[in-house]
Amino acid sequence: MPGLHLRFSACCVAALLAAGCAFPVRQFDLQDRPYDCKQANRYAYFTLRAMGFSLVGLEPATVDHPGAMHGYRKTETGTETASVAITCHKSGGADITASQDGAFLGQTEFKRGFYMSFTGVASQEEGQAAEAQTEAARPFEEKKQKGLQVWLRPVPGVGSKLDFNLDLDAGGVLPVLVTVSNVTTRTYKMDPDDVVLIANDGTRVAPLTLRDAAQRVTGAAGKERTRGSAPSLAAVTQELESHLFTARTVPAKQRLSGYLYYPVAAYAKGRAVLEDTVSEEAEGFVVEF
Repeated sequence: MPGLHLRFSACCVAALLAAGCAFPVRQFDLQDRPYDCKQANRYAYFTLRAMGFSLVGLEPATVDHPGAMHGYRKTETGTETASVAITCHKSGGADITASQDGAFLGQTEFKRGFYMSFTGVASQEEGQAAEAQTEAARPFEEKKQKGLQVWLRPVPGVGSKLDFNLDLDAGGVLPVLVTVSNVTTRTYKMDPDDVVLIANDGTRVAPLTLRDAAQRVTGAAGKERTRGSAPSLAAVTQELESHLFTARTVPAKQRLSGYLYYPVAAYAKGRAVLEDTVSEEAEGFVVEF
C-alpha cells in the first residue's frame, strides 16, 4: 500500500524534525538563573536593546507576578517583533523566556542570539559591579581611578519602569541618571538646576521642577487609567522625590547618584559644572549621548 507507506514516512520525518528541534531550543532556555527580580528585569531589558530592539512595552516582574517585555526592530526583510517573559521565584532565581513573535522557522536562531546576548550582558554587569565594589574597598592611595568624574545617562521610553513604579515616558518626562564620583581630597559644589541637556538643535534645556514633572506624570496616568485608580499627585511627587538628585556639595572621596527630570526630546549631550569650594575654580563636563 504505497499511499500508507508515504503517509507513514511523512509522519516519521515530522516526528524526527520535532525531536531534533526540541533540544536546540531547550539548550538556550534561561531557567532557574541565580538572579533576583531586579537583575532579571535589567539584564533582559539591556539584552533586547543590545540586539537592536526598541521597547514598546515593559511590565517589570516581581515575586508576586510575572513580567513581560515587547520590542521591535527593523531588518532588511521588514520588522521583527519579540517578547520576553520573566518569572521570579519566591525561593530565589528567575526564568527568562524569549521568543520571536509570529515565527516558527528561525525561532532557534533567535533564542540562541538572545541567550548569547543575555549571558554577555549579565557577565559584563556583574563584572562591573564586582570591580566597583573592589574599588570602593581600596584605600584612597590605592584607588585606580582618581579625580572628578561626572556621568549623565538618559533612560528613555519604558526603560524608566525598571527604577520607577510610574510611566514617566507617557507624561513626557525623561529621567536622567546623574552620577558624580569625587576621588580627590577636595570638596566641590554644584547646582542640580545647572545640569542642562543640549537638544539636537542646540537648545539648552534645564531640568523640570519636581512639581512640574509630577504634574505631567499624574496627568498622563489619569488619562490612561480608570477614574479613581490613577496615583495621586502626592504619591507621584513622593516617588519622583525619592530618586531625585539633590546634592549641592560633593565631599571628598564620595560618589553620589540620583535622577533629574527633563521634557522628552531628542538630546545630543549634557553639561554639568562643579566648583572647587576652596579655589572656586570651575570644572565643566560635557557628556555625549
